[in-house]
Amino acid sequence: MYRARSLSGLGKILARSPTMLATITQTRQTPGRWLASGLCLGAVLLLSGCASYSQRFDAIETQLAAGNPSAALQALEKDRGNGRRDEVLYLLNRALLLRMQGDYRQSNEALEQAKRLIDELDAVSIREQAGSLTVNDTLQSYIGSDFERALLHVYAALNYLQLGMPDEARVEVLQLDVLLNLQADGQGNAYTEDAFARYLSGLVFEQLGEWSDAMIAYRKAYQNYQRYREYFGVKPPRSLGLALLRMAGHLGLKEELRRYRKAFAIEQWTPLPALQAEGEVVLIISTGLAPRKREESMAIFAPEAGVMVRVALPRYETKAQPVGEVRLLADNATASAELVEDIDALAVKTLQAQMPVITARALARAVVKYRVAKEAGERDQGLGLLINIAGMISEQADTRSWSTLPQRIYLARRFLAPGRHHISVQLLGHGGHVLAQKQFTGVAIEAGKKVYLTWRWIPPYTRGGKR
Repeated sequence: MYRARSLSGLGKILARSPTMLATITQTRQTPGRWLASGLCLGAVLLLSGCASYSQRFDAIETQLAAGNPSAALQALEKDRGNGRRDEVLYLLNRALLLRMQGDYRQSNEALEQAKRLIDELDAVSIREQAGSLTVNDTLQSYIGSDFERALLHVYAALNYLQLGMPDEARVEVLQLDVLLNLQADGQGNAYTEDAFARYLSGLVFEQLGEWSDAMIAYRKAYQNYQRYREYFGVKPPRSLGLALLRMAGHLGLKEELRRYRKAFAIEQWTPLPALQAEGEVVLIISTGLAPRKREESMAIFAPEAGVMVRVALPRYETKAQPVGEVRLLADNATASAELVEDIDALAVKTLQAQMPVITARALARAVVKYRVAKEAGERDQGLGLLINIAGMISEQADTRSWSTLPQRIYLARRFLAPGRHHISVQLLGHGGHVLAQKQFTGVAIEAGKKVYLTWRWIPPYTRGGKR
């Protein structure tokens, strides 16, 4: 992976040379020359803010690793990216940084703005599409990958649940259902549904006493965790199995009851009516930071041009995952939280599925740049060289992603008697040592109601902690 400093230096020379720019911009004889003008000017504009999104996120990550989300938010506000093209990304990151500070209302305001803007941008801009085919993919407005758009609704629902607004959370999971059904029409991708999103939907419906809808959501979650086990290494949580058994028993679905007992190897469980006198704690722990996209440059033979061309492609750089177990302690009893979402795996597998299209587009773009430079060089060697340099400078991989997402999400469910309880959470390393712990004191539990507790832990990453 490289981005030669000499290219940056050439870009500065180009930007500071009125004679060169005048020569380019005044060229009007042919469409090829017009394209050359745009390519060179595009290179100048790109180099005026040369750092990639991934590089610009370093300042935010440093503050998060130091345990200072408010300073991370300030860093985000100072660098909002490339205007409207990066506005969705700015709003998504702003939403999670506000959530880390416990400001669930403003977090949801940012998420709502992101949703509206995604809807506006989802209709492809012809100008942006043309720019991405001739300059690079960063000229397209960012609207998020499929799993990021699903998690947008997940976090909005969680914000509402923690604000004590389950009806609003229900609206959110209904919107989520529409999105996931649309995404499920895609074929051949590792990610077409979100198992954790379906599990959370079941929790919302169960909280509202909508048993049939809860059963449908839990059933979909189980079906999708079967795919998760194959593609992402995340197996169906036992807590989901217990929820399926409670719902199946309550609704009189005897065949499903038998099937889930066998699938989860559960012989004893407490029926739903017997739990109505208790309340439930739903603990959701998020650890780490999602992987970052980096640029990787390489030379590829282009059969259409008969030459080697340079292309820049994105790849995910993941960090080590220090957490081996998440432990919940309440009423002198201990339970383990279960892994319900591995965002590292989702991101990497999603990008892998997209790489053939990304690579084909980069190769086609490189061929266009080569041909434009060759045509210009046949008429004017100096201009041809300049355009060739501009093509190299402008070739950038799209390294944008929702980088404030966690690496992993864990979930635990615990039924407790009404009253106030002290709940402790421990994050254990792979060797069993305590990495971090958090106390939730005086948690009020009411009969028949759910309480959502969340904690986001980000370790003090170092460069050596990446893998």
